[in-house]
Amino acid sequence: MSEGGARYVLGVDGGSTKTIALVADQSGRIVGAARGPSSSCTTVNIAGPMAIVMQIVREACEQARIDTAEISAGVFGLSGADWPEDHERREAYLARAGVARRVIVKNDAFVGLRAGTNARFGVVIAAGTSCNVAAVAPDGREWHFGYYQDYGGASTVGREAVRAVLHAEDGRGRRTRLTDVVLHRLGFASPELLLRALVAEQVPRSRIAELCPIVFEAAFEGDEAATEIVVRQGIGLAEYATALIRRFEMQRLAFDVVLAGSVFKGRGPLLIDTITQAIHRVAPSARLRRQRFEPAIGGVLLAYDALNTAVTAEMMATLAQTVPPPRFFDTTGGVEKDTPLSQKGDL
Repeated sequence: MSEGGARYVLGVDGGSTKTIALVADQSGRIVGAARGPSSSCTTVNIAGPMAIVMQIVREACEQARIDTAEISAGVFGLSGADWPEDHERREAYLARAGVARRVIVKNDAFVGLRAGTNARFGVVIAAGTSCNVAAVAPDGREWHFGYYQDYGGASTVGREAVRAVLHAEDGRGRRTRLTDVVLHRLGFASPELLLRALVAEQVPRSRIAELCPIVFEAAFEGDEAATEIVVRQGIGLAEYATALIRRFEMQRLAFDVVLAGSVFKGRGPLLIDTITQAIHRVAPSARLRRQRFEPAIGGVLLAYDALNTAVTAEMMATLAQTVPPPRFFDTTGGVEKDTPLSQKGDL
């Protein structure tokens, strides 16, 4: 892998909640890791978000005690990199900044796919704060929903939980235990006070997304309204996947469907069972798999792939042994907002 002294690869996962950078050596050992705020961007001006990415990469390199010139390839899975020009602008910006000898920008869904499968084609359902679904076809073509997606993720689950509470109050919906837990979590004494705050736009969107885990808890405990929310989520996410399966004529093939993102950490089997049944109606041989690694590791693996470096079983084992602990990647409570970018001591 060495290119005139370059001996490392870089994987970056820049999502709508956080940005993670991992540096790995030729053996698969993670030697540097850093975390920072979201670098997602949907505007033409990318300077601010890319400055975040560069800062986090520098933090990871400082921990690894290397210079960015020693990175042979860096793969950046970035939320908001949806159109071809989005990739071009980001690649040009990062290349000028010298963050790696070779810079590759992909939509963040694709690093999630590589984090869950070693196969050369497949599908990923990435459901975190929002969602995206992507596929790589057997002939190498790629497609992801990007701006086409209009449903799915923790934000949707949270919004539907709030709707269930309000409908239970105004008579359009059934009584639900979500009323007590949602009001408690958001800090309101009644549904009306919650509604007033929503109308006044006084409830941050991030607080709504944080309701997702309690919806899964309520569904697991048998609450009908919560159960319906989880089932709708499963049907909606599966719809994206089956559309891509048909687009690339993969119905009769055996391939992995990688389930990535915090939504799949919700309690109980209902979400995954719903998705599995819907996908198997279209592609009976599809294999649904939980993501083995966090998406940033998918970036590391794609960087090895870009250098034509065969990823051995020993390298995979080393990655698994040296990856930062789960709390480093946690969105809801593992790493607080004021945690420094550099996570020294976590490796």
